Amino acid sequence: MFKVAVAGSALAFLSGCATSGRSFNEMALAEFVPGQTTYTQAVRLLGAEPVNTYSQLNGAMLAQWEHKITVLTDAAYYRRNLLLRFSPDGRFEAVVDSNNVLPSPKQPADSASGYTQMPPPPSPVRQPNPELEQTVSSQAVAYPLK
Repeated sequence: MFKVAVAGSALAFLSGCATSGRSFNEMALAEFVPGQTTYTQAVRLLGAEPVNTYSQLNGAMLAQWEHKITVLTDAAYYRRNLLLRFSPDGRFEAVVDSNNVLPSPKQPADSASGYTQMPPPPSPVRQPNPELEQTVSSQAVAYPLK
């Protein structure tokens, strides 16, 4: 009787488990080099095809890898998500979004310091605004206190 109870509870527990997406090797992301790693290399390094790909109007592509493990129908789950952008010629450009993915891609070889150079901030250009340019004149009004 005990074996039947254990088997029944194990069956009930496992019936609530589910996986979706494809498992991928997130550690391989550390090997990606922007401008050098191709889409084909990315698929090989990650060990799985993306779950979705989205073509952009400029010819670029977004590729999404996702893997979710659920126990007891969303009572406990683990989700990893990785969204990468590839240029029109199929080369890795950037990580657009990620969840529970730790490694970062390598910097391009021409980056000697290891830091990505930020573009300079735009120079402030004063735009005329007639509403703000008007002089405001107000006169104080005093009311007697009783």
